[in-house]
Amino acid sequence: MKPRAKPSPEAAKLRQSIVEEWSIEDAAGMFLLDVALEALDEMRAAQATLAAEGVYVPDRFRQLRMHPAAQREKEARAHMLAAFKQLNLDLESLTNAAKT
Repeated sequence: MKPRAKPSPEAAKLRQSIVEEWSIEDAAGMFLLDVALEALDEMRAAQATLAAEGVYVPDRFRQLRMHPAAQREKEARAHMLAAFKQLNLDLESLTNAAKT
């Protein structure tokens, strides 16, 4: 089964590693994995926006407010972790796989 959207190189590498290590072959498992990795890519995009524009931005009254990408990052992280939890994966081994 192929991923639904073109993943980033980081997500593609992690996908391959997880599929091999955990022997995920069923459609539901692959779907949940793709959802988790799409959330990873969304989280990384939000992090890049925050790195470029800062965590705080001025509103129309010139008061500093949290950048909307901060909420996007938080939600994407929560979706990613929820999908991994539904797959019953050990998150520590995923962290190690992403670093290699």
